[in-house]
Amino acid sequence: MTGDNKEDKIALVILNGFGDSKKNRKIQLMYFKDKGMDVYIPKYKVRKSLSLSIDKFSKFYSDHELIKYKEVYFLCYIIGGYVLNEFILKNGTKNIKKVIYDRSPTQERAAKVGVDRLSLLSKLIYGKILFDFSKVTLKNLEKNKEFSVGVIIENQATSLMRYFEKYSYKYGKYSFEINDINSNNNDYFHTWLDHDLMYRRFDVIGKEILHFYKYNHFSDLAKREKYNWNPFKKVRL
Repeated sequence: MTGDNKEDKIALVILNGFGDSKKNRKIQLMYFKDKGMDVYIPKYKVRKSLSLSIDKFSKFYSDHELIKYKEVYFLCYIIGGYVLNEFILKNGTKNIKKVIYDRSPTQERAAKVGVDRLSLLSKLIYGKILFDFSKVTLKNLEKNKEFSVGVIIENQATSLMRYFEKYSYKYGKYSFEINDINSNNNDYFHTWLDHDLMYRRFDVIGKEILHFYKYNHFSDLAKREKYNWNPFKKVRL
């Protein structure tokens, strides 16, 4: 959804991860329509490589003239956050003002699990990009006064990661502490959602996302403490 007179408007760019789908995009567009922002959901992932995906997003930013907007906000799902950070490191913050990262201590090991345990299937479904992403380390951008950073921390594992729970500990202990996830943030909160639900349960996280875009912080009702449970046990609240 876009419009004219970009200089007076705000753009919201949603960088979906490997859970991207037509159904989820429709849900996202339905929720964010009429929220005072032009919404973009680019298809930036390239099966051949992660670096080509970064290049494709850079071209998207240019081709859609996002630089003309008064401000640009982002909602990034794991790999989307990595791609955006690489873009910013290369091009600067431009008119990017607010970024919300979806982070998941469990799901962030899914690429490694897929490569190690489901190599052929992972290559058929996702291509080499998943293998590239399994090798990178998610790093935080330096604290920047030019834009605000919000973090949503998933406190529940997906069915895939529940199945490979024991194997996933091969990569080390889990931490759900914000300072271990992204210390350079303006605010954060924990959600009971797993990664699959993060794409569509805006009845749970939507108001907090909009609150951050408006005030640069989440509401007083947002949960700043992690859930006191086993993240690999399926829970629905």
